[in-house]
Amino acid sequence: MTQQKQKQINLRIPGPTPVPPDILEAVGHPMINHRGGEFSAIVSRITAHLKAFFLTQQEVMVLTCSGTGGLEAAVVNVLSPGDKVLAVSIGSFGNRFATIAE
Repeated sequence: MTQQKQKQINLRIPGPTPVPPDILEAVGHPMINHRGGEFSAIVSRITAHLKAFFLTQQEVMVLTCSGTGGLEAAVVNVLSPGDKVLAVSIGSFGNRFATIAE
């Protein structure tokens, strides 16, 4: 059964999530060099849009990692070894943050 014929389900979970048809089509395009000029131009454009979206002139970083990688980046860039952290958790993502902060 193709994606178009399947019933569209609105999942409200971290993943997997439904992928819009235009994104599925874009996935079929050839890959670009992640160290090349085309990729650099795309990241620059996205970064400029994110600055406008967040109403900031400060640096905005696009992380090419999972959510866990984002949590790790936040912890190592905000905290110093020995800092005290209060991690409130109601599930696995909060537990993961607490583990990373340890």
